[in-house]
Amino acid sequence: MPSRGIDPKTLIEGPPRRQVPILLRQTSFRALEEAIIFQDGHPGTHTARFGEIEQRGVALTPKGRALYDRLLSEAGSGQDNEQHQQHLAAIFRDFPDDERTLRQQGLAWFHYRLSEKGMMTPPAQGESLETLIAQGRVVADPIVYEDFLPVSAAGIFQSNLGDQAQVRSAGQASRQAFEAALGCEVLDEMALYEARQQRSLAQCGLRPA
Repeated sequence: MPSRGIDPKTLIEGPPRRQVPILLRQTSFRALEEAIIFQDGHPGTHTARFGEIEQRGVALTPKGRALYDRLLSEAGSGQDNEQHQQHLAAIFRDFPDDERTLRQQGLAWFHYRLSEKGMMTPPAQGESLETLIAQGRVVADPIVYEDFLPVSAAGIFQSNLGDQAQVRSAGQASRQAFEAALGCEVLDEMALYEARQQRSLAQCGLRPA
């Protein structure tokens, strides 16, 4: 894309590159400055079209999200993406980077299902989830994050205002104001992910945690 005159924004937003991706990493290419003839006949330019690239990972529980927000705040921002990503990776060493630990520490949401072995020998009353997973009778699949990170999204749109506008903040989003503008109630993402995890446990014949 840069070879075609389309420049990427300064920083990749979200968590650093990981073995187990979490939430959402995203970047974008700045809107093209395109020539246009306005209705009054005057020539000019506008910047409306831009491309966004996303990498989605596992959805985090409230506990995992709190850890993510704390580490992201600690990492701060930067002006050079390579240096920023290195610094971000160092800070995020405190965030477990394997599915087993994420699951056992309650940091991420998972969808549980019976394997072929589990369908042949269904869980019996009293058997623990960890035992069933260790025996290969239950499989834990990470639930993909399907929402948006307000700070990252703000960074994407701010990138089209130029380098001087690269200000990242913890956000001052007002859910009440958003719902008023939207005209309806916004569903709680955590409740949706939790409900999916609990349903999957029940479908395996296990008591929801």
